[in-house]
Amino acid sequence: MEATVQTNPKSLPVYKGAPLIGVMPEFRRDPLAFLEHGWQMYGDHFVTRLGPRSMHVISNPQLAQEVLTTRKHVLRRSNTFEGGTPLTYILGLSLITMDGESWLLKRRMMQPVFHRSNITAMGDKMQAAGEAMLERWSQIPAGKIVDLTKQMKLVTLDIINRTMFSTNVLPEVDQVGGVVDEAVEFIAHRAGNPFALPARWTFIPSHKKFWDERAKLDEFLFRMIRERRVMLAKDERKGDLLEMLIEAQDADTGEMMNDEQVRHEVAGIYGAGHETTALALAWAWHVLNKYPDVLTKIRAEVDALGHDVQASDLPHLPYTLAVLEETMRLFPPVPMTVRAAFESTEVGGMPIPQGHLAAIAIRNIHRHPDYWQNPLEFKTERFQPENKASLNRSAYMPFLSGPHMCIGNHFALMEGQLLLAMMVQKVDLRESPMQSDEGKMAITMRPKYGLPVTITPRSS
Repeated sequence: MEATVQTNPKSLPVYKGAPLIGVMPEFRRDPLAFLEHGWQMYGDHFVTRLGPRSMHVISNPQLAQEVLTTRKHVLRRSNTFEGGTPLTYILGLSLITMDGESWLLKRRMMQPVFHRSNITAMGDKMQAAGEAMLERWSQIPAGKIVDLTKQMKLVTLDIINRTMFSTNVLPEVDQVGGVVDEAVEFIAHRAGNPFALPARWTFIPSHKKFWDERAKLDEFLFRMIRERRVMLAKDERKGDLLEMLIEAQDADTGEMMNDEQVRHEVAGIYGAGHETTALALAWAWHVLNKYPDVLTKIRAEVDALGHDVQASDLPHLPYTLAVLEETMRLFPPVPMTVRAAFESTEVGGMPIPQGHLAAIAIRNIHRHPDYWQNPLEFKTERFQPENKASLNRSAYMPFLSGPHMCIGNHFALMEGQLLLAMMVQKVDLRESPMQSDEGKMAITMRPKYGLPVTITPRSS
């Protein structure tokens, strides 16, 4: 990847690409490689051009915290795409895509829904989904190769179905994850391409397909919301996420969400909830295959329980959680987040003019040698209880940081820890010894070549 370096009056390195298009070809070809190359060549904060827009790439945790906290009112989620980020096309104006006062109001309204006590109460449903997964796997013929990423998406989608709608039997529910996945692919293809044709031009076949799929999703979600409102009017309760979202209200104003707002949040939970945890689990198994000693230790912890793993066992499985957290350090499911400067500002004393983008390279931050000893090594001791207090938390942001930290982080950690423990207790997942560590970014970070595995009952 060739580039030249220029310097602005304040000595901020400039990664100069081609005229008009800037570094767009390199970025679109391999965003992760571009972000890492730029970091290695030009440091923790450099500026480049992505088509007509200037983009600041930040790979330093202190600078990232400044973007996400101190400057949060100026550096905000871009309003280029229908009032939010590109994900707005499928998720609508949800917590994941919004910013500003409307975001704050909704965040305040929804925070109690994701209180740790509510999430803990959903442990039995998560466990049931894990047991159903293990039962499905027991029917797979010996030696058959399956894509672990897809298998993990199936179980995390099942968990959302059970915790959102209190069901795992509606055929339509199983289609929702597929619709969201296809939508993310459509959006990812457009991301980083400022010359993409307007998504609303439905005479383009791929655009029409996207909006047709979005219409199917809307029909399903709105119907589920209407039916649940009728049940609640009759005082028929299920205690699931959908019920909590419908009944959520602002403590100060008493304001509640209308059907459209609930729809956006349900879609947001699907969009952010099932793929990110699925990818964390897939990468975790990649690590367990690569480091047999880690697999031995995690199994020793699980076997010490003396019974099949249950949701109530999670406090007794700190090593399992450490494996998951260290996995998300090396392989963060969301490797980058972007903000736009609504006004001219500074970060680290360097100017970010109005209209410029600020891209926080989370994967680079998680591997920064100034903040992590031997950053490319997998070391679970970083996240074991006795060492957690000494961690520089600003250098670890798998769920982002600051006000926009993922509202479902406790949900994700709980299901990830539980599913990982259930799997290592019961099965062996074997991948090729030549499996690559490389990832590819399509909003999330997926294994570049997939994760083909064979699934067998655990050998004694």
